Amino acid sequence: MQITSAVTNWLWVGFFGMLVGTALIYLIGSKLKQSQKYHVYLAMIITSIATIAYYAMANNQGIFIVSGKEVFAARYIDWVLTTPLLLLSLLLIAFPAGKDAAKLREKVGLFATVIFADIVMIVTGLFANLSSNTNNQRFWFVLSFIAFLVVIWQMYGPVREQAKNLGAGANKFFTNMLTYLLVLWFIYPIVWLLGTSGYDKISLGAEVSIYAVLDLCAKAVFGIFLVLYMKDVKNVE
Repeated sequence: MQITSAVTNWLWVGFFGMLVGTALIYLIGSKLKQSQKYHVYLAMIITSIATIAYYAMANNQGIFIVSGKEVFAARYIDWVLTTPLLLLSLLLIAFPAGKDAAKLREKVGLFATVIFADIVMIVTGLFANLSSNTNNQRFWFVLSFIAFLVVIWQMYGPVREQAKNLGAGANKFFTNMLTYLLVLWFIYPIVWLLGTSGYDKISLGAEVSIYAVLDLCAKAVFGIFLVLYMKDVKNVE
């Protein structure tokens, strides 16, 4: 196993970064009114899951050798749990609480579609990583990327359209956060292709360091931005 000290160090960076992020989210979120606290809890769940995953990987757990390459299974477990929750955070901003039953059914259907596509994206990415056959690997990767495009289409289509019904400030915040998150997510498959899972053009150390920075930005920084915004806004629940 090619887990060098540099790789391990970056995994510890991910662990401590997520731990600090969780604490900051809690401290900032403690100022929110009770009806907004679910945003804080959701953000803390996301960073807590990532904290656990990084601790496991930093201790050489949840890492397996498949066809001569390292597969960070703990990372995929993290992603399959946290990425739907990140999308849910945005969905709950775009669709504030309402009593209309028809709109509730519409929300459930849209939420389910987005989250299902996201889970497919992560699971098929894992299958691609586990594939020893190049054709299988390409098939799973393409399927994963198609699922990612479905997520983008739904979030920038009907979900963003719904967000336009919010106030100008909330709509702008939602759009900025959505763009921020999806731009980060777009980098993941590029790293996957260039890294040890794909064409092996960058070292494992470089791959792990990029993933650590991306994860911290997409989870800890995202959660901090979210609770900071909620702290300053009184009309969004």
